[in-house]
Amino acid sequence: MGWFTKKFSWPPDRSYFYSLLVTSLLTSKFLHLFSHLPAVPIFLFLLYLPTFLFPDLFVILITRAIFHRYRTVGVILCCVITSASAAQIGFFIETGGEIRWNMMAKVMREPEGFFGMLMSGFAGLAATTGILAGIAWLLNPIPYNVSGKALKALFATILPNRRLFESSSDEYTRLNEFELQDSSEDDLDEEPEKVSAFITPAWKLRLARIKLAAAFVVITILHIVRPRSPYGHMSGTLPFTLFDGMFARRSAFCDPQPWDGPRHFPLQNLIKKNNWLPPAQDGGIGRGWRPGTPWWEVKREMPEWLPEKPVDGFAKYYRKPPPPPPHGHGHGHGPPPDGPPPPPPEFDKKFRGRRDQNDDDDGPPPPGPPRGPPRPRGYDSVIDPLKISNLDQPLLEQIQKAINDAGTKIPIKHVVLLSLESTRKDVFPLVKNGTLESQLTESRRENTKAKRDDDNLATLSELSRTAESVTGEDTGFGRGVNSSMGGLNIHGALTGSTFTLKSLLGSHCGVSPLPVDFLEELETEIYQPCLPQILKVMNMLNDTSIEESDEEAWPWKKAQWKSAFMQAATNKFDREAAFLEQLGFDKTVVREDLQDPKAKFPPKGLELNYFGYSETELKPYLRELFEDAEKNNERVFLSHLTSSTHHPWATPEEFGEQQRYWGGSRGGGTPWDHYLNAIKWGDQWIGEFLNLLEELGVADKTLVVMIGDHGFSFGDDSAAKTTYANAHINSFRVPLVFRHPALPNIQINATVTSMSILPTILDLLRTTSSLSPQRASVATDLLPEYEGQSLIRTFLPSRDGRQAWNLGVVNPGGTHLSLVSSSTPFRLVMPICEPSPFTFSNLKTDPNEAEMVEDWEGGIKLRLKVKTRYGDDAARWVREAERVGEWLVWELRRRWDYWDGSRREDRGPGHNDDGLLEHDHWWDT
Repeated sequence: MGWFTKKFSWPPDRSYFYSLLVTSLLTSKFLHLFSHLPAVPIFLFLLYLPTFLFPDLFVILITRAIFHRYRTVGVILCCVITSASAAQIGFFIETGGEIRWNMMAKVMREPEGFFGMLMSGFAGLAATTGILAGIAWLLNPIPYNVSGKALKALFATILPNRRLFESSSDEYTRLNEFELQDSSEDDLDEEPEKVSAFITPAWKLRLARIKLAAAFVVITILHIVRPRSPYGHMSGTLPFTLFDGMFARRSAFCDPQPWDGPRHFPLQNLIKKNNWLPPAQDGGIGRGWRPGTPWWEVKREMPEWLPEKPVDGFAKYYRKPPPPPPHGHGHGHGPPPDGPPPPPPEFDKKFRGRRDQNDDDDGPPPPGPPRGPPRPRGYDSVIDPLKISNLDQPLLEQIQKAINDAGTKIPIKHVVLLSLESTRKDVFPLVKNGTLESQLTESRRENTKAKRDDDNLATLSELSRTAESVTGEDTGFGRGVNSSMGGLNIHGALTGSTFTLKSLLGSHCGVSPLPVDFLEELETEIYQPCLPQILKVMNMLNDTSIEESDEEAWPWKKAQWKSAFMQAATNKFDREAAFLEQLGFDKTVVREDLQDPKAKFPPKGLELNYFGYSETELKPYLRELFEDAEKNNERVFLSHLTSSTHHPWATPEEFGEQQRYWGGSRGGGTPWDHYLNAIKWGDQWIGEFLNLLEELGVADKTLVVMIGDHGFSFGDDSAAKTTYANAHINSFRVPLVFRHPALPNIQINATVTSMSILPTILDLLRTTSSLSPQRASVATDLLPEYEGQSLIRTFLPSRDGRQAWNLGVVNPGGTHLSLVSSSTPFRLVMPICEPSPFTFSNLKTDPNEAEMVEDWEGGIKLRLKVKTRYGDDAARWVREAERVGEWLVWELRRRWDYWDGSRREDRGPGHNDDGLLEHDHWWDT
């Protein structure tokens, strides 16, 4: 005969509803953990498993107490959790991904979306609920009884003199039908016979409390030390994730797309026809500048120098433009058409690291571009409302004079781009009486007052001797200016992103990075040709128009370019290997090549940090690169990313013992001291590299560009000692130098970003006649297409009322956006998808952002605060900056054709490895 319980009298009793709640809760949680398991190291998964399950244990015990005293409330919670769990399970079965409850909330607010979703998923939801109900029936009343005993034991351990359940045993048992006939409902509810009192011995009580406290401490420590992402997301449990997604206030920029349609440029008064510029043939620049023109009226002709067969990086020249929208739905011609958004255009997936959106472990595909006319992806300088070109401006006077001088030649056969890891501008070089040098000097006075030993204090003037030389700055240490090294030194340079790989996009490709977490640019195509790809196109040209005199003097003008990327660190961080291939490099040398048993030049020293080796291990490879180029009459483009100046700022054995730079409490083994020692080592390595170029006889014909990938903030200038979600200005200020012995020493004050590097290199190559005529035409045609200005010409901080905006994406990408104008000292940091305030600073009066203006809502509240402190002009600037920033967030998604979440945790389990270092072994953590 069958089995029955007290709970299955009608209506079902509390134990059944509780069993259903626990079944639904744990089923959805284990499914949640299972979906993330492939992307998480098994050791770390097991280590942090208690922290994942602790919220569920909390819910189970709390709801058990609720069911005992407030049955109705418990039943309501059961219905909510069961429905959410069934929906989550059904969604996973259908799509392989997880429900984004915040996105669900937006859909549910629209009646059409609500009823459509209800009808489309009703059958699956009902089936899943039925299965959960059946499992709960099989388990009932075990969850109710076990959790009741656990709750009693927990309560008795904490408060032994109090009873949690006063009135009954609060337990249920299964009865067969014969026992049920001899019993009544009232019998089962009767108070059980009282048993003799049993007092727990004191030593057992103390032991139980110690065990409980130890478990709590262990879980707390694990929770503190575990990485925030994805482990914080993995701890999420119902109903908290549901309520957080449905009711928590999140920025609209967290979403994959603007739900109310495409965004148009907000400052329409600045792009009126009277400000337009004609094309070059009519006395203007490039193809002209006509923002506001319907995109389908702007034509891009195929350049004569581009081959018929598609070339990597130049897809926009080969792609056929989509047809214009139907009449009445174009730019400025009424509302967008009804119906679903058009499917995103296809893109080349040949690069390793690009995910197939249909992979089962990637979750649901992105929702696609927003509704409205399908403006194509990519970038067109003709209709970019923020574009300010200075190509119609004259060359800087010193450069023009050097070129006009008959005895001066500026040959640029090779180009080197040094990306200096975590290098702040104020240490490249350290300047006497500057903010940092003054802080260091002041800290040393603490040692004098306390009569501490100063024997191991480093000499400040020796920190950045090479940087002092290559920048041509007078640092005030009595050495004067080194006139033997010429070039441009930019005061005011900012990185495009404090995330290294995003920063490289600006310096190598002249593009703005995506304001989303980690290297999602790899999922689509870079919207401009990168420098290695441009050089490959030049290699395809057979230019025979070089004058005989030039060919005798510079026979390398039509030589083949060879591009190489070298770093002593690993390329296994956030899919960097695929990224370097996407940039178009012919050759790469990374840690894995150094460690290869067949390596031509095996490393001589041990690994320096968790990324790799000291840069000196690359020296034989660098030597071979230039020696082979000179032997084979080749031209080199070398990109070299340093890594020794990355955390934990270790220095190689040949550097010797690290010295103390800081005195007082900040000295002696602090991160600040380690950082400055690593900076000194990096400075010495730059000098060693430049000496290598001299030794090989190529220094006089090599342009060396030096740029910090980002800065770093310490406790003296920011509460956070990291670049992660830290938008402080010292994370953005970087050195930028264009060094060539034949260039004059020029100090330039301009607020620019690394996007100006590529245009400046192209302009230098063609201006110095370092390219053959046909190759020079490539540079000439491409120059106006880039967003950045050329730094060998008069820089334009504004034009016709438009400001030159510089945006910066904060590590890891989806947290904050930094906006700086070249025409003002103001700076705005706006949150993208991070619970943090809007911040405004005046870098002229507060260069280290010690007194920023903050407001959690931005808008008029922030403007009023700014107006009170800095006046009307600053308040008006804030309003304009906010509007430009909001437009840019969505505009960059359109350019990159990227329509997924801003944060990694919003993209599904297939993205759990984004931003992580791929270790050599599974046990490496």
